[in-house]
Amino acid sequence: MTPKLLKAALGALALAACAKPMPAPASNGTSADAAPEPVEWIGYHGEAPLAPADFHALASGLVGADAQAGKFVAERELMAGVFVTASADPATPQQARLAFSFDEGKPARRALAQTPASFSVGAVFIATVEAALATMQSDNAKDPGSGESFFIEYRVQSAQGGRLSFGVKGDRGAYALVLDVTSPHASLSTARLGQAADAFAPTDSVAGTVSFHMSKDEFDYFTDHAYGKGATGRQNFKDFALVPHTWLRLTVEPHLADQYVDVGFDLVTTDAQRVAVAKAPASIAAGDAFRTLVDRSMGKMLAAEKAAPGSSTPWTIPFYYDNPDGGGVVQVLAHGAGGRFSVDYAVESPRHTLVDVPFLAFKAVKFPPPPANAGATCDLLGDPNIELAPQGVFQMTFTASDVVKNSPDLKGPLKGTLYCSLFHASDVLVTGPLPGAVTVQDFNVPDADLGAATPPTFTSATLYAGDYQVLCAQDLDHSGGASKGDPVTLPIGSYPLSCNTNPITVEFALLDPQE
Repeated sequence: MTPKLLKAALGALALAACAKPMPAPASNGTSADAAPEPVEWIGYHGEAPLAPADFHALASGLVGADAQAGKFVAERELMAGVFVTASADPATPQQARLAFSFDEGKPARRALAQTPASFSVGAVFIATVEAALATMQSDNAKDPGSGESFFIEYRVQSAQGGRLSFGVKGDRGAYALVLDVTSPHASLSTARLGQAADAFAPTDSVAGTVSFHMSKDEFDYFTDHAYGKGATGRQNFKDFALVPHTWLRLTVEPHLADQYVDVGFDLVTTDAQRVAVAKAPASIAAGDAFRTLVDRSMGKMLAAEKAAPGSSTPWTIPFYYDNPDGGGVVQVLAHGAGGRFSVDYAVESPRHTLVDVPFLAFKAVKFPPPPANAGATCDLLGDPNIELAPQGVFQMTFTASDVVKNSPDLKGPLKGTLYCSLFHASDVLVTGPLPGAVTVQDFNVPDADLGAATPPTFTSATLYAGDYQVLCAQDLDHSGGASKGDPVTLPIGSYPLSCNTNPITVEFALLDPQE
């Protein structure tokens, strides 16, 4: 990070520290006492291996110096079929826009989310990741497989564009790029269908979680000097390196007369500059409850494992405290499993307010118009000879779904005999006929071509009025019946028979997956 960028980053955090507190956004932007609005959204989570040397160019072209200079990353595939593109934000030169899209099998990508992103917070994110990567790489060069784990995220919350967590994980010399992104929360209220359900101001922040194992004695000693009587001495944490994450420094400032301590975290960049990341107060009373609960849980787990190895049950004990008025969020999480213990420090910088993007609506889906007589009653089917009757026939037309036509597992042209059976609908589940179910009619359609311009047809025997199901397989391999890879129908609905003649379309839905 250059001194200029670091100065800008520190300025942004200082402004955030003076900003009016902003509560975390509700799930749909409503107040606690308002009736919740129905919402919908979709998301994506993915992880991919990361070569540390590749991080800077990617991040810089998204939220760093390259992007700020107009050198944006364009259509970079982050995960299989998921892409990111950065561009200038016309609303302000202090931000970029990050557009996330996915490959839907067409030349154009389909949009998933579009979020604003500030260069100031982005610079802190990049500096933090590079410090963490450099430290772990150095440690593993000396001792392969050594160290602990970290996870550092750049987070954005936008009511109009979606939610984003773009981060890097490191675990004993193995590295991964992690993406969590969601579409904006869209309203399902009739009057606001397809509009933004949320109304909060957009923000971005940097969050990080570092992990390290420790013994019960170590936990007791360290927490005593954070929240216990040890805090009264001169052995307080001051610029304490969280080994092996020496790039992250902990300072605990005791205010014992007021029964609280301030817990702060600083980043030491690769060029030895300092960035204040998060600082929040914790009460002595809550800290004492936390350390006592963890201490007792550790003791009981060790006793159980000594008596009968493997007999203990795992647990996690979090201690959360924050200062939303500019300080950030701190969470300490103690874990126990099998007699081994670890502690996570999870911190988040103050949320920095952004200028939001326009609302990103879901792409409209167009359907072909249904047949003119779809759902029509007998007298509206367009044939004067069709009328309501206690008995009748099905006039079947056979088609293949696009799933069948486009499947990479399709053996060849859709030509072959159709083997079909008619059942009462009540005798069929999606998995097939119920045990003991008796067919109403079995029939074949020889040499049927489901790809022909004129589709194959069949007229059933005369049946009583009621609901029926048609189960069919097309014998592509001429085996004399259904086998793996043959097109088959899928009973997800039924066919009503109420007229003397009942036109229906029987669709082959999937290729038979049976082994």
